[in-house]
Amino acid sequence: MALSLCSPTFVPCLTSPSPSFSFNNGKVFSLPSLVSAFHGIRLQNRFVKTAAPLSSRTGRARMLIRAAKREEEVSELRSKTTEELNEEVIDLKGELFVLRLQRSARQEFKSSEFRRMRKRIARILTIKRERD
Repeated sequence: MALSLCSPTFVPCLTSPSPSFSFNNGKVFSLPSLVSAFHGIRLQNRFVKTAAPLSSRTGRARMLIRAAKREEEVSELRSKTTEELNEEVIDLKGELFVLRLQRSARQEFKSSEFRRMRKRIARILTIKRERD
């Protein structure tokens, strides 16, 4: 696929009146009206190149590692008491609040931490509900 970009050219328009601005000192300033002759982007489908497929084994291996870590985390959470889980939820919500403050103050932070903390809170609350 070939991509060509037509460069914009501006042609003064003689038919439309040009805008004028007047200042407090009485001077009048007028701008010539410009019309764009930009015709857009032209796409020509000559040769379609596709990316080489990634190895599916590496994707599966990563997915299995993540699943194993998640299972380990869940088994660790299940071994804790309800009071410990309550404390951890409070701590995670506090960290989430601090992240929100950092984001609002435009400080440096890891945006992936939002999702990680929310997921961990959800896992803890699910385990608590299973016990009830």
